[in-house]
Amino acid sequence: MARHPGTGRAGAVERRGVWLANDTIGRIRADGLQLPSEASPPEGPHFRYDDGPSLFLGRVGRGPLQVAWDTNLLIDYFEHGMRLWDGESLPEVMPTEQGEELEGLQVLVSLWVLRDIRFHILPGVIDDSRRKPLAQSRRKRRLHAWEEFCAALALVEDEDAYGASVSPPGMHAHDVDRALSRVPVGNDRALVRDALITGMHVFLTCDKGVLKARTDLASLGLLLATPLDLVEELGAVGALHCLFEPQHLYWPMPDQQRVSHLIHALGPVEDG
Repeated sequence: MARHPGTGRAGAVERRGVWLANDTIGRIRADGLQLPSEASPPEGPHFRYDDGPSLFLGRVGRGPLQVAWDTNLLIDYFEHGMRLWDGESLPEVMPTEQGEELEGLQVLVSLWVLRDIRFHILPGVIDDSRRKPLAQSRRKRRLHAWEEFCAALALVEDEDAYGASVSPPGMHAHDVDRALSRVPVGNDRALVRDALITGMHVFLTCDKGVLKARTDLASLGLLLATPLDLVEELGAVGALHCLFEPQHLYWPMPDQQRVSHLIHALGPVEDG
């Protein structure tokens, strides 16, 4: 297995993913949360799309969960990512709605370690800025993160499918334009369009203006969701069972080299 270039401690970094998953499992148990007694083990590490109609929005078959991150989420990850990987209680560090959403992201990352979830940074995020032009230090950091996310994806993606446009059959340009008209004009709309036409299942964002278009984009197969929204959707389809009971975690884990790439995406460059 190839190692991340320039690091001699790749194995130690990769093991942080398993540590985080175990820490999340421990906190769930400490909180006394339990599954219903009739819960049955889900398939994994992939997902059965027809088990989650409100998450996979009419898709059928089996496969990964494809999730694109909005710019605001990546910025939060830069600021709080090390706390996330260290298992800190983010709502205690930040007793706000943002702290609760970061805790949701922490659960999603823990699940990503164990299941076939594929996090994407869209190329448009690299230069996304309300103030033009974006400071070079920030652009450099985002570009580095995009490269690391792509490297993580390359470990699990089919080469022929990576980056391909996979618009749902029957999607018409006027339907796309109508739905996107509900998204704020500018970079937000461009990113949502890119997520839609590249076949993402979820566009993960905390932007309330974007989230107002949830119903319109869902009709085209793209779920607009906050981290906590997505945790709720995953819980509804049984995808969180593996964090509750060990018998529900019976599959080989995805390639853990992905973990080093997601951690290295935080990078040494100051986002300022």
